[in-house]
Amino acid sequence: MSYQLSVISYQLSVISYQLSVISYQLSVISYQLSVISYQFTVYCLLITEKTSHSPTPFKQDLESEVN
Repeated sequence: MSYQLSVISYQLSVISYQLSVISYQLSVISYQLSVISYQFTVYCLLITEKTSHSPTPFKQDLESEVN
């Protein structure tokens, strides 16, 4: 009986270790997603900055060019 309890205790400690490894991996994934989110935000800001410097013509301007 004592042997079985020690085996069960060992298995539980292994499971606990595996869960901590999974937790660490999830935190790494979370960090990577944060970096990707930041990079995407910077990319969007750069795109917005590039397109904001070239003004789009208004409807009235286009109509005056046609007439």
